[in-house]
Amino acid sequence: MKTTKNPWTEYWQRGAKASFLDEKSRLQAYQMRKFWFERFDEADIKQPIVDIGTGNGAVVQWLTEYSEEKGKKLDVQGIDSADINPPNKELKLSGNTPYETFRLPSNKKAGMFVSHYGLEYGDMAEGLKNLYAQLKRGGSLIALVHSETSVIYKKSQAIYDLIPSAIKHLKKSVAPLQDALLKHGPNNLPRSALQAQQALNQFARKLERNPAFHAMNFVPATKHVLQAAAKSNEVESRQVYAGYLNSINAHKARTQTLLKAVEQLSGIEETKKEFENAGFKNVVIQEVEFPESGVFGHCIQASK
Repeated sequence: MKTTKNPWTEYWQRGAKASFLDEKSRLQAYQMRKFWFERFDEADIKQPIVDIGTGNGAVVQWLTEYSEEKGKKLDVQGIDSADINPPNKELKLSGNTPYETFRLPSNKKAGMFVSHYGLEYGDMAEGLKNLYAQLKRGGSLIALVHSETSVIYKKSQAIYDLIPSAIKHLKKSVAPLQDALLKHGPNNLPRSALQAQQALNQFARKLERNPAFHAMNFVPATKHVLQAAAKSNEVESRQVYAGYLNSINAHKARTQTLLKAVEQLSGIEETKKEFENAGFKNVVIQEVEFPESGVFGHCIQASK
C-alpha cells in the first residue's frame, strides 16, 4: 500500500520554529505569545495539557514560559502527525502522532487540549470525537484556526496562485539561460538565451510590486543561479537552482494542505455544529484580530 508523505515533515526536519510566524516580525511573535497567555489567564486550567499540531513546539514553549512566569507548574506536551525535529529537546513533543488516533499512556485523560493552526489539518469529524473521548469531564479545548479572512490565508493563497508561473519561468527561462551561461559565458549568448533572459525580465517586472512575488524570493534566488553560472560555478548554480525549485514545490504542497484545511471550516455555525456533534458543550467561536497585523483566524473554545 502506497503511503503519502506528510508535506510538513521536511519543513519541521529543517528545524523551523513555527509555520505561522513571519520570522522577520517580532510584533507578530509577540502577539501570538500574548494571545495564549491571555487565554490561559482566562481558562480553568486542568492538566495534562496537550497541544494538537504542535510542529516543533512553539506553543508548548510559550506555555512553558507562561508556567514559569506565573509560578504554575504545568504538564504540557505536544503532538503532530508529521515527523518533527524540535530545536528544544527539553520539550515533551511527539511526531508521527495524528490526533485522530491519539492516546495518552495508561488510558490517562487530558485536562485541556490546545491547538494553534492544527485541528483543521486533520480529519476534524473523526479527530474531534477522539479528543472528546480523551478529555476529562470538565476539561476544555482552545484552538486558533485559519479563516478565509485571515492575513495568513490571503498571503498563502496569493503565493499559491503565483507558483505555477514561477515554476514555468524557472524551467523555460532560467534553466536554458543557466545552460547557455555555463556553455558560452555571459558575453557570447545565443539568441535563444537572450530571448529567455528577456522573458524572465518581463516576468519579474510585471510582478515587481506584488508582495506575494517578493515573499517567494524569486528574484534573489534566480539572480544567484545566473550569477554563479556566469562565473562558471556550475556546481553552485545547479545546487541553488535545484534547491529553490524543490522549496517552491514543497511550499506548494504545504499550502495545499492549508487551503484544504480552511475548506473544513466552511462557516462559524457549521464549525460550531461539528464540535457539538462530537459532544463538546459551550462552543464559542470568535474572530481574532491583532492591532497593526490584521485578522489571524478564529478562536474556538469548548468544554466537556
